[in-house]
Amino acid sequence: MQAGVLKTPVIKKHVHEDGWVVTLDGKHKMNPALETARGHVRVFKTLDAAVGVLFDLGFEKVNVVR
Repeated sequence: MQAGVLKTPVIKKHVHEDGWVVTLDGKHKMNPALETARGHVRVFKTLDAAVGVLFDLGFEKVNVVR
């Protein structure tokens, strides 16, 4: 990751669906929510799945909020 571009991702409980969403805050001009290839907000069925994807992307730390 480029220094300072993306901060620690935040995983939040989805408001309308049963699942979890990831937001990526930082100095970028992207949509802050992690999206699917078709541009929809990615909803993970389990917290483990969301964390696994972020670790696979190279993040070493995540924040989880309810």
